Amino acid sequence: MLASQGIGMVATGLILVLVGDPVPGAESILWAAIAGISGVGGLAFFYLALARGTMGVVAPLAALIGAGVPVLVGIINGEDVDAPRLMGIALALAAVVLISLPSRTANAAERRVFKADVAELPIVILAGLGFAGFFIGVDRATASGSLWWPLTIVRVFGIALVVLALAVAIWRRREGSLRGRAASVLGIDRLRESGRTFGSIALLLLVTGVGDLGGNVFFVFARGADTLAVAVVLSSLYPVVTTLLAALLLRERLRPIQLLGVALATLSVPLLR
Repeated sequence: MLASQGIGMVATGLILVLVGDPVPGAESILWAAIAGISGVGGLAFFYLALARGTMGVVAPLAALIGAGVPVLVGIINGEDVDAPRLMGIALALAAVVLISLPSRTANAAERRVFKADVAELPIVILAGLGFAGFFIGVDRATASGSLWWPLTIVRVFGIALVVLALAVAIWRRREGSLRGRAASVLGIDRLRESGRTFGSIALLLLVTGVGDLGGNVFFVFARGADTLAVAVVLSSLYPVVTTLLAALLLRERLRPIQLLGVALATLSVPLLR
């Protein structure tokens, strides 16, 4: 997250200098800050839930909340969503859930992920709400017509939250030197143990940061071309694309439930036009 947020902040800052985007009002800045904090917070809760072994609940529920809440907000705010589009939204949300479900193989550890631990559901819900807050915040922040200032502010607050979380994690580790604790928290020790260098993953980090920023930019473009409900739902179909790319490039076999998800996603797109 530190790399993707940092690269995104540098990129948006450079673009901002080049295009001379007008400074937005206080309301736009506030919504951009909310989007940055919500997005990083959502990812943090998402990873925390995954680390606790609730993947079978995390992926589909977080995806459903992350896309469903902005849809409801858009409809409540008076967006014109007719019956075919509502059907398309429902099919797309169902597709995201189905494509996100993990495999139910015979391995006991993999079966465990389907056990919904009620005590951890709040973490999953917070992850979904974080994603939803990001979509809503970016939508409101760019409503004035300014693009690069809000996206830069999103990254500034996002990386500030990441740095704060890392500082707290380093401080809580009482043993060892400050440098050693920082290397452990940042994963530098694990990188060294693997025999890889930072240079060997620099391109991957760059692609991740640029891809993350590109997703934000294209979401704003999609929102400018249609309603928030449609833009969010179409943006949330990325698990379908990821699954298809894995099947085509990595030769991963699609499970029947995933094939059903792909089919529902395919059916939903014409209805959302």
